[in-house]
Amino acid sequence: MWNFNKVLNVSGWQIIKVVKEKDKTIFLLKQRRVTADCPKCKKATKIFHGYDKTRSIKNGTILGILCVLKFKPRRFRCQNCLSVFTEQISLLNNRQRVTQNHKIEVIFNLSDRSFSAGTKKYKVSYNTQRRWLDELVKDKLFDFKSEEKKDKPFVLGIDEVSFAGREMVTTIGNITDHHLKGILNSKRKDELKKVIRSFSPKVKSLISEVVIDMCPLYLMAVKQVLPNTSIVVDHFHVIQDANKRIDQARYILQDIHKKKIPRYILTKNKEDLISQQIHYLADIIKEYPELHMFYVTKERLREMYRSKTKEEANKQLKLIISTLESTDDGELISCGRTLSRWGEYILNYWHNKSTNGFMEGIHNKMKLIKRISFGFRNKKVFIQKIMLSVLIATVLLPYFNS
Repeated sequence: MWNFNKVLNVSGWQIIKVVKEKDKTIFLLKQRRVTADCPKCKKATKIFHGYDKTRSIKNGTILGILCVLKFKPRRFRCQNCLSVFTEQISLLNNRQRVTQNHKIEVIFNLSDRSFSAGTKKYKVSYNTQRRWLDELVKDKLFDFKSEEKKDKPFVLGIDEVSFAGREMVTTIGNITDHHLKGILNSKRKDELKKVIRSFSPKVKSLISEVVIDMCPLYLMAVKQVLPNTSIVVDHFHVIQDANKRIDQARYILQDIHKKKIPRYILTKNKEDLISQQIHYLADIIKEYPELHMFYVTKERLREMYRSKTKEEANKQLKLIISTLESTDDGELISCGRTLSRWGEYILNYWHNKSTNGFMEGIHNKMKLIKRISFGFRNKKVFIQKIMLSVLIATVLLPYFNS
């Protein structure tokens, strides 16, 4: 029965009998240990006093069949203080009817399934699944113990993603090691400052750079809490901002001319256009010359990011800004001022070429989990399920392999 002990994670117990029923398999167990420790005086005793009532506890599934462990807890009399007590059960905490093995399996199921699917499969209520999920995740939010142990500099990524519509949450991660460290309920500056302040002095000293999007709240929070840390604006968001400005101009022209203007041809990388699309783009620019400078700005920014040195990039950025600010279009002037205001942090990219690409990958995973779960009403549950998907490799799989 040694292999079954390993599968069931019941080391220290002897499997006496296995009973197969229609919807479950029952394993009758007995403790191998012949002594028990008195909870009062902490002395070991061998004096057997009797049995407590039979206990049945759930212990996960094997090939989709529920495993139930049955045993009779023993009662002992202490030789030292003469008190009678029930032995401690290593499989679970007092009064629980499921093992940690069962909890972990139910929670593991939530990583790519909805709560209703978990209820149907394991007969565990929504509230119970939430409680078990909270038990696992709460201590893992913003846990930087692995970074402290490695004692190596790392890049911190801060980004935002939609929870529902325009309601945003903030994601924070270790970009260097590709670890999501936690999710904030909003993009408020005070909430972000509170979390960063909670980092230990050692963790703060290990943060070599912080990569953010073009959000003034993030910038102010990081500058106030980590004043000596280099701040980098993610280059993806710089190009994204340029594309948004193209979109805004396109919408205005569509309303004026009552004619649809295709978006993809204007936002697609110039070098990825086929010959037919190049001619189509030229026709659009000719018909709507107001879009020309927006498109050129986007492509010049992309060209700037191909610069090999910070000095070369700085020259190109200054040229882009001066060109934009010399126009008579208010939106282009605003774009130039935005680039000027963020210029220092845009150019910091050339120190280590750090990006928030990993965080964007996490955001795609978050969108997938939202679809699988048919959306979320509760933001806390949403955050817990996202963290669960990250903890699979670091917490759940090692548990099953142990």
